[in-house]
Amino acid sequence: MIKPINYLLSLAALLFFLLTGSNCSDEKKTELTKAYLTQLEQERADRNWQMQYNPSASPFLMDTTLKYEPLKFFEPNPDFIFKSKLYRIDKPDSVDIYGTKGTIKKYLRYGYFNLKYKGNDYKLYLYNVTTTEGFKVFNIWFKDGTTGKETYENGRYLKFERNMDDDFEYEIDLNRATNPLCAYSDLFNCPVPTDKDSLPFEVKAGEKKFR
Repeated sequence: MIKPINYLLSLAALLFFLLTGSNCSDEKKTELTKAYLTQLEQERADRNWQMQYNPSASPFLMDTTLKYEPLKFFEPNPDFIFKSKLYRIDKPDSVDIYGTKGTIKKYLRYGYFNLKYKGNDYKLYLYNVTTTEGFKVFNIWFKDGTTGKETYENGRYLKFERNMDDDFEYEIDLNRATNPLCAYSDLFNCPVPTDKDSLPFEVKAGEKKFR
């Protein structure tokens, strides 16, 4: 007996899903090159080494009440790698940023990056502060839907190096987001991201909360 064409098409679609649908996460991983994954793994191993052995960088060696434990990270995810120019704010404002110890320090909201995620655009702000030694330091910090659950309650940070070309396109890789020192010890005072620095979706990438 000949089966109806629509039944055969449905069967073919089901077989295609069973063969390919379960491998979606693996396919996403393959979007990240082997070189990228190796580099990211090395960076994470180095961060663990610094935390365990470097007395000038490790909160575990500065705070004797702490016991080192290996840091935890999300699996690398290509969905959280963005490309954007730095959009300068015409008249940047000095913003009061609270620290984790309740102190207030003024930072210049210097510009922002445009992150395109699931069809929507979101701003991620860049801050600038001048140190007591006269150096200009740029900072990116953020909160997201995982904050206080899977990630540190006062947000995470991202390293940033300024390029002098105004048309330069930056890679904003949230797989490289890390916890500030105050995530491990109360000895430290760290800037807390404001409401404007909160991304309204879960960033399941980068470093997880320590405990």
